[in-house]
Amino acid sequence: MQNFKMLIVKSVPKQEKDLISISKDLADYLEINEYESLKLNVGKLTKSLKINIEKSSKNKNTISLNSQAARSLYLSNGRKYGFRGNKDAIRIGPVVGIMIEESKQINKPFGGQSFFVKQLLASGRSFGELCFAFSPFRINWSQKTVQGYFYGEKGWSKATFPIPDVIYMRGKGYYPVQMEIRRRLEGMGVAFFNPALIGKWQTHRILTQKPELLPYIPDTRLIKDFAMVDRMIKKYQAVYLKPVTGSQGKNIVRVHKNKESTNYQYQYQMNNQSYHGSAQNLAQLRSCLRPVMGKKTYIIQKQINLLKSEGNLVDVRILVQKDCTGCWGVTGMACRVGRKGSITSNISAGGSGRHLQSVLQSKFPDEKQQNQITNDLEFVALEAAKTLEESIGPSGEMGIDIGIDKNGHIWFIEANLRPARQVFSLIGEQQTRKLSVERPMLYSRFLAGF
Repeated sequence: MQNFKMLIVKSVPKQEKDLISISKDLADYLEINEYESLKLNVGKLTKSLKINIEKSSKNKNTISLNSQAARSLYLSNGRKYGFRGNKDAIRIGPVVGIMIEESKQINKPFGGQSFFVKQLLASGRSFGELCFAFSPFRINWSQKTVQGYFYGEKGWSKATFPIPDVIYMRGKGYYPVQMEIRRRLEGMGVAFFNPALIGKWQTHRILTQKPELLPYIPDTRLIKDFAMVDRMIKKYQAVYLKPVTGSQGKNIVRVHKNKESTNYQYQYQMNNQSYHGSAQNLAQLRSCLRPVMGKKTYIIQKQINLLKSEGNLVDVRILVQKDCTGCWGVTGMACRVGRKGSITSNISAGGSGRHLQSVLQSKFPDEKQQNQITNDLEFVALEAAKTLEESIGPSGEMGIDIGIDKNGHIWFIEANLRPARQVFSLIGEQQTRKLSVERPMLYSRFLAGF
C-alpha cells in the first residue's frame, strides 16, 4: 500500500461560508499563517477562503469547511483525500475521471467494462483520489462540472463532480466529436493519461527509426495497390493483411500460396465465424476479400512462424505501465493462445491464456535460452513503449504484443494504447491483475503533480 499524505475533510453546518479551519499540524506542514487567505482547488474548481488555525484540534491533517462550501466543491464529510499545497493554496485529490461510453444497462452503466471501471474507482479512492466515470457528453462547460458515476454501498449511483485534473480514456476515442472534447479539456489544463490512438502503420514507421528494434520488426508494407500482396506472397509465401486502425484481431486476413499452386488460399474471421476460400488470380482474390476489407486502409506483413500450443497460435501480451514515479515498468507477461483454427490469438475472439514460463519450458528445454527470450521480451516491450512515447506524447500504459518463432527469435506484433488485461485473470495471476488496475491511478497522481 502506498503511503501518501492525506487530509480529512470535515463539513460543519454553522461555520462561516468563506472560512477554512486547518488543524495546527497541517498548517505547520504547509507553513500557513492565520488570518490570511488561500485557494482550495478541487479539479478545475477553485474557492478562495479565509484561514483559521485550530490550535487545540486533536485531529491531525484536518480541514473544516462550511457544509455548503464543501458541497459546492463536491467534497464528502469525513473522507480522506490526497493533497499537495503551500501557504497560498491546497489542491485536493487529484480528481480523476474515467472517460468511457455509457450503456443502457442500469447495473452495468459501462457495459462489459463496468467491472474494470469499478476496480479503477476503488483503487483510486484508496489512494485519496476523487474518482468517477463519465460519458464525454455529460460535461457542463459553464459550471466546470461533470455528471458521472461512482460505486458505493448501493451499487452504481450518479452524481456531479468537478472537471477532473486527469482523464483516463477507456472509450473507443475515434470519433471526431470526442477528439474535439478532448482538445477543449486539454485547453483547460486537463491532463490525459494516454495520447489519441494511433494506427499500425504509424506505429511501424516510428519503431523502425530505432536501430535497436529493427531486428525484431517483421517486414511490413502499406498496401497502396493489390499488386503488393502478390509481391509479398512471392517473397514469403504467407502474409497477414491487417487494417491500419482496428483492434481485437478484427478484419485480419491470412493469405498464402504454395509454390506448386497457382491459387491463392485465404482465411479471415467475421462475426465469430471463420471463412476460408481460394482465388485463381489477384483480381478474384481482391473481390473475395472485399466483404472483410471494404475500403479500409491495410498493411501487409510477412507471416511469423509462431509457436503453437496443441496446434493453436501463441503470442505474448506484455503490459507495460507507469506508476506514481512516472517511470516505465513491466507489470506482467502472459501467453495468449488462439482458439482452434484461428489465425489470431486474441482473447476476445475465443482465445485462452497460459503462463509464459510454462510455454517456454515446453518449447525450449535450455534454461539459458528461456532466460534470454524473457529478457528480449522485456527489452523490446519497454523500448517500444519509450520509442512510441517520444513521438506520440506522454503515455501511461501500453499492451505490447510480441510473437516468438520456433527458433526462439521474438517479433514485435502490435502496441495497444487501450490494453485489456483479462489474460492475467484467465491464468490466475490475480496480483498482476490488481497491480494492472492500481498503476493507472498511481500514474494519474504523477500527471496531476501530486
